[in-house]
Amino acid sequence: MIALALGFSACQKNNSGSPASGSSALGVRIQAFNKSFSMPVSAVGLKSASLAKDSMKWDSARMIVSSLNFEASLKKLKSHHDSISVSYKWNGPTEINLLDSNITIGNFSLQPGFYDEIELRVDGLKGDAGTKPVFYLHGIYSKSDTANIPVVVRVNENVMFKTEKDSVEITAADPVFSSVIQLYLDQLMSDIQLSALNKATLTNGTIVISANSNKEIYRIIMRNLGKNHHARHFRGHWMNGMH
Repeated sequence: MIALALGFSACQKNNSGSPASGSSALGVRIQAFNKSFSMPVSAVGLKSASLAKDSMKWDSARMIVSSLNFEASLKKLKSHHDSISVSYKWNGPTEINLLDSNITIGNFSLQPGFYDEIELRVDGLKGDAGTKPVFYLHGIYSKSDTANIPVVVRVNENVMFKTEKDSVEITAADPVFSSVIQLYLDQLMSDIQLSALNKATLTNGTIVISANSNKEIYRIIMRNLGKNHHARHFRGHWMNGMH
C-alpha cells in the first residue's frame, strides 16, 4: 500500500489523504513530452520538436517513484508578511508510465495562502525498483539512410530531479490544484551527437544505453535527467494532455 505522509512545520498534520475543510487537494503528475524529435538536439531549451532525416521516437517511458517532496513558504493571504515553512512527503514506491497523462500521485491537502518558492523533488531509488530499471526508455532511432534501430535507455541507479516555482496563490475557491512536472524527452538527448549514436555499440541489434553500455551517451542522459525540469500549475480541475 502506498503511504501518504503530510505535515506542516507549524504542527498541523493530516494523514488521511483527504483535503481538510477549506483546503485544496494538490495532485502531482510526472509526464513526458516530445516523444518524437529530430537529431541532434540543441542544448538551448527547446520545448517542441519535429521529425527530420535523423530522428528519435520513444514509445515507452517509465520510472519508479520512491518519494515526492513538496516544500514551500506559506504566507497569509491578507498580510503576506507572516509565513511558515510547509513540508509534505509522499512515499511510494510506484511505477509511473510517463506517457500517461492521467496518472496523479500525492493528493496533498494545501491550506489557502500565498506560496513562495515552491519546490517539488522526485526521488527514484534503486532499492525500490527490484529487478526493474529505475528509469526506462524504449524507442526507435531512424537514420538518414532509412535504417531503423531500436534504442533502450536503462538506468539502474538512484534518480533525483526537481522543479521550482515562485509565487503561487491558492484560495478557498480552488478545491483542486494540480502540478505537472514536465520531462522533455528531446532535452534528455541534448548534446548527443549523431556520430556518437551512429557509432554506438549494438546489443542484439539494439542500442542499449546504460552504465555498462555506450557509457558516454549514458552519462549525458543522466546529466540532463538530473537538471531542474519544467512545471505547470493548474487550478480548479485535473488537466489532461497538456503541453
